[in-house]
Amino acid sequence: MNNHYEPYVRNKRDLKVPYISCQDYTNLEQASKLIPALKQINQANRNLADTEAYAYILRSNNDDDIHKSIKYGIWTSSKENNEKLNAKFLEAQEYGKSVYLFFSVVRSGQFVGVAKLTSGYKDESFQYWWEIKKWKGHFNVQWLYVKDVPNKHFEHLKNSDNVEVTRSRDGVFLNWETGKEMMKIFEEFADKKSILNDFTVIDEREQALRQYKYQMQQQRNQQQYYPYYQYQYYDYQQYQQYPQYQQYQNYQWQQPQK
Repeated sequence: MNNHYEPYVRNKRDLKVPYISCQDYTNLEQASKLIPALKQINQANRNLADTEAYAYILRSNNDDDIHKSIKYGIWTSSKENNEKLNAKFLEAQEYGKSVYLFFSVVRSGQFVGVAKLTSGYKDESFQYWWEIKKWKGHFNVQWLYVKDVPNKHFEHLKNSDNVEVTRSRDGVFLNWETGKEMMKIFEEFADKKSILNDFTVIDEREQALRQYKYQMQQQRNQQQYYPYYQYQYYDYQQYQQYPQYQQYQNYQWQQPQK
């Protein structure tokens, strides 16, 4: 386990999460010894489709935030979506049900996994999402399936807005009949390709971001006065110069073959 950089924590409302990584994420048995959040991923014979639950579709703008969500067991969204998820989690607790989240990455042409919501909304904000200083607070989540499942397997299903689930907006609620079908597809899908294959590359980008924020914190500590609002602009502009950022910006999404 690597802990190269001190956690970037500005105040009590920032979530302190040390950096962790491993050499081979595809070997879940070994990886889970270093990263406990991986222990429950892709276990057989769960039969979750036979339970009663609530479900949502969540869409990420990039792979990097999915990567951090899986490793650290957290997620956050827009204020509106966070309010909906928190209310539904409290309702689910009252009725003894679960809340499942089906994740897709924008323009990827596939769903990438399923997670279970395991907490209500918490005020502490994670500081290492890809879009700096955009997201507030967090939920705890437990990822259950991490698989790249092409959209063609879901095209016959519709969400609560009567729109194909593959064209859903972020934060759309699913009736459980649809959620049950999606869960069954994930349970039975046999292809082992997943975002886990790219984790070591994405780890490098996370390291660069953490290193940069740590350096900025050290500079702040040496200054007697430097207004916070100036750092908001300065941090983001400087971070854009990192090679990993440029690489991600120039990355061309490849649609999976159907």
